Amino acid sequence: MLSADLIAGKNILLRADLDVPLEGKRIVNEYRLECLLPTLNLCLQHAHRTLVIGHLGRPDGPDSKFSLEPIKVWLETAVQQSISFISSGFSPGEWVGGDSPVTLLENIRYQKGELDNDSQFAKEISTNADIYIYDAFASYNSAASLHKIPEILPTVPGLQFEKEIAALDKIVHQASNPKILIISGAKDDKIKFFDPLFKHFDQIMVGGKLASLMPKIKGSGSRLIVAKLTDDGLDVSLASLSRFIKILKKAKTIVINGPLGRFEDGTNYLATKSVLQATKDNKTAFSLIGGGDTLSAIKMLRFNYSDFGFVSTGGGAMLEYL
Repeated sequence: MLSADLIAGKNILLRADLDVPLEGKRIVNEYRLECLLPTLNLCLQHAHRTLVIGHLGRPDGPDSKFSLEPIKVWLETAVQQSISFISSGFSPGEWVGGDSPVTLLENIRYQKGELDNDSQFAKEISTNADIYIYDAFASYNSAASLHKIPEILPTVPGLQFEKEIAALDKIVHQASNPKILIISGAKDDKIKFFDPLFKHFDQIMVGGKLASLMPKIKGSGSRLIVAKLTDDGLDVSLASLSRFIKILKKAKTIVINGPLGRFEDGTNYLATKSVLQATKDNKTAFSLIGGGDTLSAIKMLRFNYSDFGFVSTGGGAMLEYL
């Protein structure tokens, strides 16, 4: 478990979740960065040197659109500390002798070895580090920083990662019935999670574009409720929304993964906003909400993250863990 004593005087390699939405160089939603701050501040207070690594977007190589420079600026303001930035020419272990206690490495996906899951690349990034802190819950995939470095360095989860697991474990082992899952969005890769999720939820309700893909999903009787969409397919119909709200009012545990319509266009937000409001208003239920688009919906539709029991930084990661 991560603690001040564990990292005192040590050189720390910190895998952070830096994949936040940008408009140009402006960060649109800072939630994932805000969640990183407790771990980063602990490193600032107790570690000798810290190298922060992470990715932004899906670049095929160096691309200024995916630079972490805006992340560096935001973090410097947040921690009130200058941060060294390695934009190119990374020399293994050199960061330990830098002037700043924290160094940020440019988008790790600029490096071919990252997505190639290359062991040699992982060794180079790990040079002179004593401990690896993994605090990127939403980012887990086949990559050197996520699979190979933990084979090289003693590894502990970051503070946000621990919170994520505790909240999800509560859903699995301690949450009250009825337990309701709303799963939605535009990505059909969520389909694979349906069958195993039924063992944890009394009912699963499906909205968004995912509802139009339901012929591909094996039903589970009345426990699977698929929304009918509006004629243009961009939101949930009023009849289906009414049914969703009625169920949410009686729920004791609510998990939401994905917005129910194309809320971002400023027109098709009714179902997403109504479901979030019903979840907020149910004071007897524990709620867990996650996914990158869901984070954006919470902010755009003028809710606070504190309106819900726990807001996860992950979407697919959240479903996979459950």
